[in-house]
Amino acid sequence: MTIHPTAFVHPSAQLHENIEVGPHAHISEGCVLGEGNVLMQGAILGPNTHVGTGNIFHFHAVIGHDPQFVGFDPKTKSGTRIGNNNQFREFSQVHRGLKDGLFTRIGNNNYIMTTSHVAHDCVLGDHNIIVNYSGISGHVEMEDRCFISGHVGVHQFCRIGTLSMIGGRTGISKDVPPYMIVKHYGMVLGINSVGLRRAGVSLEARMALKSAYKTLFRSGLALSRAIELAREEWQGREMPKEVAHLLDFCAAKSRRGISRGPRNDSDIPADDGDEE
Repeated sequence: MTIHPTAFVHPSAQLHENIEVGPHAHISEGCVLGEGNVLMQGAILGPNTHVGTGNIFHFHAVIGHDPQFVGFDPKTKSGTRIGNNNQFREFSQVHRGLKDGLFTRIGNNNYIMTTSHVAHDCVLGDHNIIVNYSGISGHVEMEDRCFISGHVGVHQFCRIGTLSMIGGRTGISKDVPPYMIVKHYGMVLGINSVGLRRAGVSLEARMALKSAYKTLFRSGLALSRAIELAREEWQGREMPKEVAHLLDFCAAKSRRGISRGPRNDSDIPADDGDEE
């Protein structure tokens, strides 16, 4: 265990013997750190932050601090749960739960870039990337392998689906469907072909997702009817799991509603849309 003499470690914190804590780092009350974690200079872990193994907290990252909520009581018994092998780049922030017994949860192998922000009570899955200056508001649920570009703002209570990609400088106020590219303030522009290929999704599944995209987001039908039609296309055949997940995601109860496609082709900028 390497702890710099200028670092602060609360007496109640439980630390694995194989960690590194840099100058002026701060580990608060009730923290638990597993093996192989590194806190660089000025990194801060707020109260009741439990951390798995192999995470790196870069310079001045603030993880598990109080929510940005007027009237929040710092005595609240909430916390943050961090999985394994995540990276929190310099000045990134993750805030703890808003009420007693609630936790902000980050899964495994996520990459949270410089100055990006994850608010209270969010739940992130695995292998997500959040690029510089993006803000994820409270209670957002993010599945796996999502890519959030720079300068993106996500409204509270939104859901972000698996292998979706949100383009830069986009404001998200509704749920982002899995496997889709969303830009221009919540417009679904096509499937995330590059991300799907890199994730090893088969050509057949990608083509099926492309067909489902056209039914769900370009047909002009009400979403409930479009989902019915998309399911009918697979009667008597085995539906690819990716299509099944897309339809289930869109059919699930949502507090914010689902992002929709453009009204017509003229709404799509010339350099946008999907590729195959």
